[in-house]
Amino acid sequence: MATNGVFDCDSYVLEPDAIWDTYLDSAYKVAARSAFYHHIDPDTGLTTVIVNGKAAQPMNKSRIIRQAIWKPGMTPDQIGELNPRENHPINPGASDSTARLKDMDTMGVDRALLFPTVFAEYFPTVENPDVAAVLARAYNDWIHDFCAVDRKRLFAAAVLPIQDVGLAVAEAKRVADKGFKAIAIRPAFLDGRFVTMPLFTPLWKTFDDLGLAIFLAPSPGSGNPERTSTGAFVDRIAPGMVIGHNIAEAVAPVMDNATALTAMAFFGHMEEYPNLKIGFASSGASWLTLALEKSETYLAFLSNIRDVSLEPEHVFFDRPSLVTFDGWESGVARLHDVYGKVAAWGSHYPRHDASMPQEAKDTLDQYSVPGDVAKALMGGNAERFLGVS
Repeated sequence: MATNGVFDCDSYVLEPDAIWDTYLDSAYKVAARSAFYHHIDPDTGLTTVIVNGKAAQPMNKSRIIRQAIWKPGMTPDQIGELNPRENHPINPGASDSTARLKDMDTMGVDRALLFPTVFAEYFPTVENPDVAAVLARAYNDWIHDFCAVDRKRLFAAAVLPIQDVGLAVAEAKRVADKGFKAIAIRPAFLDGRFVTMPLFTPLWKTFDDLGLAIFLAPSPGSGNPERTSTGAFVDRIAPGMVIGHNIAEAVAPVMDNATALTAMAFFGHMEEYPNLKIGFASSGASWLTLALEKSETYLAFLSNIRDVSLEPEHVFFDRPSLVTFDGWESGVARLHDVYGKVAAWGSHYPRHDASMPQEAKDTLDQYSVPGDVAKALMGGNAERFLGVS
């Protein structure tokens, strides 16, 4: 076991067939697989995705499963040299917890918070709330068992069927009873609704009462209806911009999380729930200060929405808040006086853009970040935010 004080606060799993084959309630299996099903053929690498009874666009246009291709030590150049027309093996640690722990030891990572992949991309667009609740339960039960191999090292963010507020509240209470520390919510528009709207007030109150850490965790959304989030739109227009591949993965996470934070600033979520742990994952951290400053500027002109602080930056940094950052983000190192208490490093393991913790440590050293601040950024902030001693 690694003993470096490193907490990977932004890592992922690739959901296995077992969720649909083993963990689904048998009475709902046919309906649930019709509402959402994901399968990767291990021999051909071909992906099958069904959403709401129809075939959906896979997350990858090539044969490279970019969400689970990286292994410790792989470089961007090595990833770029992979032949997109050939099938490449998936990192076992994406779906197997024993292999995951071995990779964490190799990386020098003590503990990790795990986020979903295909359940972030497709699950929020499931239309039937009752079936969504069954799917959420199956995923949460699987990831709970995944972490059972070592609950002191592996922690999971649960998913909720926010298609229905009552069902989401019930599942939040259930996973809290099972010991989950965090919830992942995708900042997407679902049937014209966004998670900060008054309709979801009972859910936010439940989060506050349970003491769960709530992460806004975006997904590219390339295969989703265009109304859901930024990704589907930018990928539709990318060919006209003479860009040879999807760009949603680079653009959508920042824009979707910035949208969520702006909505919270305007509608007073940070003031209304002053003890609620609100985090932002999967989008880097450098956008945060700009989003807060822009919110402050426009709140000064449009503060008639409700009685909220005109300085959301102070509210964010004075409450339990967190944002994950990438190892190469020099902005966090340069502004360590700003990010020192609210940022937490994440590897993106096992995605193609993953990196080792040493890269983050080197970046912090390059800008002479004090030792105690560096320790907080690499582990202490995540531990405090999640309530893990």
